[in-house]
Amino acid sequence: MDSVVPLLQRAETVYIATHISPDGDAIGSSLGLALSLGAMGKRCTVACADPAPPSLSFLPGVRMIVARPPAGQDVIVALDTGDTSRLGALYAPKAFHGRPVINIDHHLTNTRFGTINVIDPQAAAVGEMMCTLTAALGVSLNSMIATCLLTAIVTDTIGFRTSSTTPRVLRAAANLMEAGASLADIVQQSFESRPLPVLRVWGNVLSNFHVRDGMAWASISRDILQQHGVKEDEIKGLVNIMRGTENVQVSALLMESADGHVKVEFRSNGHINVAEIAIALGGGGHRAASGCVLAGALADAEQRVLAEIRKHSRP
Repeated sequence: MDSVVPLLQRAETVYIATHISPDGDAIGSSLGLALSLGAMGKRCTVACADPAPPSLSFLPGVRMIVARPPAGQDVIVALDTGDTSRLGALYAPKAFHGRPVINIDHHLTNTRFGTINVIDPQAAAVGEMMCTLTAALGVSLNSMIATCLLTAIVTDTIGFRTSSTTPRVLRAAANLMEAGASLADIVQQSFESRPLPVLRVWGNVLSNFHVRDGMAWASISRDILQQHGVKEDEIKGLVNIMRGTENVQVSALLMESADGHVKVEFRSNGHINVAEIAIALGGGGHRAASGCVLAGALADAEQRVLAEIRKHSRP
């Protein structure tokens, strides 16, 4: 981080990018950094190849997000992104060469693709790392910055319920609340406000998901999503509920994507390292939460996922 601060202080224009299928940490961290740098007089572009999910539409600055590659900015900052493939259409090799690329992430599986890499697997969220960075930059927190960063932390810890929730991140959250962020509002928007069609899909899955040998899994076809008019990014959170089933150590949710691929989310109670499972299938993530994207039919993907889980399960 000592190398990051002078680079950002000297820059006049900054391009901030985050990963495809963005979550609260990706969007909240990106907007929080952009608002912080904007307070310093920097011109920022916030980019993501996919739109922010509707549950994050309340965040300050969310409408500034674009889906285009960098175009001449002084510095590129990639947030919460394990490798360049996760940037999707934003990654243009020529545009990323010839200027500093600051890679800030908390995934152990990060490929360290930046000119400067700040990787902290102990951080609960990149939003927590942004708290450190904004303080190092001398930015005074306001309610808009604080709301974005607290949203990043709250969503990635599932409301401070993951094993990554440390005294350090709770102190950071308290500082953000003191700066004007409302924890109650963020929890309500992020976890407790879902459209009825989404709950219909959840009900379908929870009525039919499988539990066996410490595993819980379900597959969602494209037809089910279209039948209810639900977008892929609105399903987030369901895999956590499946993992909460009694005696389940690991859960997997497979979802057929519009592009013909299958997106897979993994969750673990910590006894099984689902990052290793995701890596074996071409993805990545954390010990207790990870994911991957598979080519092929939904049924074939399910068999691959179950076989890989069994390989990594304890006797």
